[in-house]
Amino acid sequence: MIHVEQPCLIKQYNENMGGVDRADQNISLYRVGIRGKKWYFCLFSHALDMAEQNAWQLHKHSGGKMDHLRFRRCIAAGLLETYKRETKRGPSKPGKYLHYESRYDRMDHLVNYQEKQTRCAFCHKQAVFRFQKCDVALHPIMCFLSYHTKN
Repeated sequence: MIHVEQPCLIKQYNENMGGVDRADQNISLYRVGIRGKKWYFCLFSHALDMAEQNAWQLHKHSGGKMDHLRFRRCIAAGLLETYKRETKRGPSKPGKYLHYESRYDRMDHLVNYQEKQTRCAFCHKQAVFRFQKCDVALHPIMCFLSYHTKN
């Protein structure tokens, strides 16, 4: 057996390689599971995973006791909380009660044109006509007749 002295570079690589293997192992445990069609998305998701892994290592070295999955969930919850949209709710309007007979009486259903399109009460497509008496948006011919006819 011939004894060959190990080069310094190989010795340093073997000493410090464990951290790289551990980082790759931790990243593979909780990898971002979104697949994109663009070539650069895998680079972005890996950079995101690596940044999260480095943050977890810093957390552990500073005395943190959180496990990897819980740490990752806390980051996700914090991001969702930071960037969530506030839903603006307007004042609620009471539902309009239309008397049954007035819907089918075929009298005084005057039509108004409105700039803003709303959904047709019968076919649910966009409509620009609203009828005064029943206060619903309808298309003037077929939807109007179908809506105001007893089946």
